[in-house]
Amino acid sequence: MRIDIGELTLNYEERGQGPAFLFIPGLVGLLNAWEFQVAEFSKRYRCISFDHRGAGDSDKPKDAYSTQALARDAIALLDKLGIEKANVAGTSTGGCVLQNLAIDYPDRLNCCIFSNTWVKADEYITRVQMTRKRIALSYGPEEYVKVSSLFTNGAMQFRYNLDKVMELEQRALKTVAPVEVLAGRLDMTLSHDRTSELHKIRNPSLIIGTRDDATVPSYQSEDMHKAVAGSKLVIVEEGGHYSYRRHWQEWNPIVDAFLREQEGKA
Repeated sequence: MRIDIGELTLNYEERGQGPAFLFIPGLVGLLNAWEFQVAEFSKRYRCISFDHRGAGDSDKPKDAYSTQALARDAIALLDKLGIEKANVAGTSTGGCVLQNLAIDYPDRLNCCIFSNTWVKADEYITRVQMTRKRIALSYGPEEYVKVSSLFTNGAMQFRYNLDKVMELEQRALKTVAPVEVLAGRLDMTLSHDRTSELHKIRNPSLIIGTRDDATVPSYQSEDMHKAVAGSKLVIVEEGGHYSYRRHWQEWNPIVDAFLREQEGKA
């Protein structure tokens, strides 16, 4: 469904009833990346997921890309849906968006789940993102999608979950943005930096990293855990950058236990 949030129109989906649970995708920006989570958590939550601006079936303005802009989009979506507070999960770039939400809009969040995200792009992440950008600029959107699929899905998903990899990739290919939009979205990942303010995050926070993540090394999750007081850190041994898709049977119970623990304290 498409919904006008004021500045632009977002494509979103929702399923289930109960407390709100918002899922923010990574740089590929497609809401259906969270299909394994929505299927499970919609049994007791009102699950909302959306395509980023510049991705999927959401509007694709030529500029105005930053993780702060995406955070404003998320708040505007919650406003439109009449949701005062939500549990929020963000993966990769979505985790950067969630950092902005937790710092700038803490009263709108119950709990934060940061998955395979980073604090600030270091030399390694910069090289990964610049490689993707050069592919987009030199070879076009289709090759960008295919190369990005290698980084995000990782070898084990190509080996064991190829049908799901191709399903997500096909939607990305059908809805991919123009090159200038892809470049702007990649640039926003490199400029994101709330390092000096992470100590302000007070919402209960779960941070999940993956040891074999070839896009965002697990030490970034460790750095974030050190910066966010009281946060819980879980490092999964295998699963690549899309650990929540590769091993959703492991990821979902970790998150479910965390949420139940927080609800028990309320």
